[in-house]
Amino acid sequence: MEREIYQYLKEKATSVSHLLLKHYAKIGLSDQQMMLILHLIAFQNEGKEFPTVKELENRMAAGGAEIMGMLQKLVQKEYIRIDEYMDDIQGVRYEYFDFDPLYHRIAKAAEMELSVNEAAAASQNEEKDLYTMFEQEFGRPLSPIECETLSIWIEKDGYSAELVEAALREAVVSGKINFRYIDRILFEWQRNNIRTAREAREHGLRFRQKYHRDDRSQKSPSSIPHFNWLEYEDEIDQ
Repeated sequence: MEREIYQYLKEKATSVSHLLLKHYAKIGLSDQQMMLILHLIAFQNEGKEFPTVKELENRMAAGGAEIMGMLQKLVQKEYIRIDEYMDDIQGVRYEYFDFDPLYHRIAKAAEMELSVNEAAAASQNEEKDLYTMFEQEFGRPLSPIECETLSIWIEKDGYSAELVEAALREAVVSGKINFRYIDRILFEWQRNNIRTAREAREHGLRFRQKYHRDDRSQKSPSSIPHFNWLEYEDEIDQ
């Protein structure tokens, strides 16, 4: 008999999606509510579409009033739905628990997690590309301190990879490829609420035009010399 029961346990299983078990807490379901849903699914797998509270009470470690309260909340909060269908042969209307609202919520939670993971992976790839770009421009591997500085710019200071790349380009065209110079550029852009490479280019052009206003009439914007951020640092610190 024990062997038969053991075999029955292995074969007669209630199948639920791994995503349901993975994300139910994220959509606001408690462990007890999830257990109730699992029992509802199990009853439906057995051919009973709308089990009674008494039948649920016989299987769960909860009283009838508690089960009824959980069912009401699940319906009110639109995790499950009570629907009905007509048996045309018998002419009888039957009710059943519909789990579509639950599955739609789980699908949205899974999609959101996937989007977050993809964004994190893209961010990591951008950061890797940034390290490679710096090493190419510096013509050598970055030192541990330089790697830490680059990581701090991204993770602690909140500069985007795009903005750090723009600061690197600014340093390259200015002929001053060092981390202090790049850090000064990023700091100045942060003070002016510059968030993108395009905003940085526009800000740089406006700033150079203003800084060189004495001879602006003789120079076109494209011929304005690149700005020396370290000299500017000395001026504002005085």
